[in-house]
Amino acid sequence: MSAFAGSALSLQWVHPGGTATLQTDFRSFTWTPTLNFIDATAGADTYEELLGSYGTGVEIPVAMVLQADGTALLTALDRNTAGSLIYGPEGTASGKVKYTIPATSSGPQFSQPFDDIVEITANFRQTAVEARAAF
Repeated sequence: MSAFAGSALSLQWVHPGGTATLQTDFRSFTWTPTLNFIDATAGADTYEELLGSYGTGVEIPVAMVLQADGTALLTALDRNTAGSLIYGPEGTASGKVKYTIPATSSGPQFSQPFDDIVEITANFRQTAVEARAAF
């Protein structure tokens, strides 16, 4: 398996108003799926015994450069908008892995320094288990 650059990212936000492409101006993307465990330790066990149980909705931040006249993107990222993130770590070439992540937008956060580029961070909360498939 060979390594690949983060710039290969494909990331779309599919929501009731359409599809927003997020990778065009992205700076970083973080998704950390989690799993809760049940403590099954009992009796004469000499070490903790855990059983995998259920996933937990995680925060998914996407930092991007904010473009002028980006009202369509900002509308797509409105708070409490439900949809799915389509995440392709290696892009969209045939056979490459993609994840469909049900989520709700928490709304964008803005960073506007005096002498640097304006950025937004789109925040999503995973709401159900993701599906893995191929493009």
